[in-house]
Amino acid sequence: MHQVMRTHHLKENIMSKTKEFDRLADKASKEAIKEIYKICDWTLSGEIDELLSSTPLEYNEAHSYLMSLTAEKIANHLLKNH
Repeated sequence: MHQVMRTHHLKENIMSKTKEFDRLADKASKEAIKEIYKICDWTLSGEIDELLSSTPLEYNEAHSYLMSLTAEKIANHLLKNH
């Protein structure tokens, strides 16, 4: 009986930590998205004239597309290396 109670307590502790990590991950991801937005804006600033002259994209479309590609590359890198 003591072992069952101890196991139950351990599971509750892990679940409460998981919720805390989830909250922290939400907070961190919001900040990361803001930074990726700024980085993509900066990255496009030097390339935008050439990119937009050769494609039918508008700036906002190009920025959204670059953010999506960047996020995908980050996710792939993290999945491979961590």
